[in-house]
Amino acid sequence: MIKIIVNGREWQVPADASIADLLGKFKVPPRACAVELNGRIVKRDKFQKTSLKEQAVVEIIRMMGGG
Repeated sequence: MIKIIVNGREWQVPADASIADLLGKFKVPPRACAVELNGRIVKRDKFQKTSLKEQAVVEIIRMMGGG
């Protein structure tokens, strides 16, 4: 397990976890969010291939509809 920071809170995830795995853990649909990893936006098509490292800082921004 490794420790990462997600939206300001510390979490533990498996050492081989990807952004897609993290979104699954939080039940966030990939098409309904943007993800920043260590200050850089990650494209949706890279979520499955982008692995998380110890002390990674992740921001998950959920899209909301409305007016």
